Amino acid sequence: MTDSTSTFRKIPLFPLGTVLFPDGVIALKIFEARYLDMIKQCLREMTEFGVVSIIKNQDVSEEDVSLSFSKIGTLAQIEDFDPIQPALYMTKSFGTQRFKLLNCKQEASGLWIGEVTLLDNDPLTSISQEHHKVAKLLDEIISVIQSENLLGDAPFKKPYKVDDCGWVSNRLAELLPISLAQKNHLLAQTNPRIRLDLITEIIEDDDLRNPMMH
Repeated sequence: MTDSTSTFRKIPLFPLGTVLFPDGVIALKIFEARYLDMIKQCLREMTEFGVVSIIKNQDVSEEDVSLSFSKIGTLAQIEDFDPIQPALYMTKSFGTQRFKLLNCKQEASGLWIGEVTLLDNDPLTSISQEHHKVAKLLDEIISVIQSENLLGDAPFKKPYKVDDCGWVSNRLAELLPISLAQKNHLLAQTNPRIRLDLITEIIEDDDLRNPMMH
């Protein structure tokens, strides 16, 4: 579990081609030995692992793959665990707290261990008048998902805090059809109002409202 008394720790890392936001949900199929062991340890010790995205860089060699890791990631807490086979686990985890990746080292097993410092959670911030449209857009998306019974496949975790700036910005950031670099830029914003400002600009500039609804 997250220890709020310490902002520095070492955690196992799960590099992925996606971005996990706080309160977001991520489903993973685990079959590599290093991650099977990691999941077992996290379950046994009730600890979290860190999700960092891999931002492709043609200048980075395979030996320096860690240089392509995003410097901002999110702790993931395992919520559901289904050992389909001894070497195949289906898991569902949710994001808890963001962290800054200071450095990392790969163990002999292939598992990456990161030294991280935890970042403060978003303060509860009410939706301002200028953000009512994007907040309403998210509310409409949730309604569509519920009406079509797609909630099991959606990156949403109850409760739905559609009146909170941080929660709304995180959910929209997950849904936006933008690059990993852009998503990581949004994740790195410490002010939820600024994050939602950026998301509003992206939606309005690229006219993404209709694509997001369909």
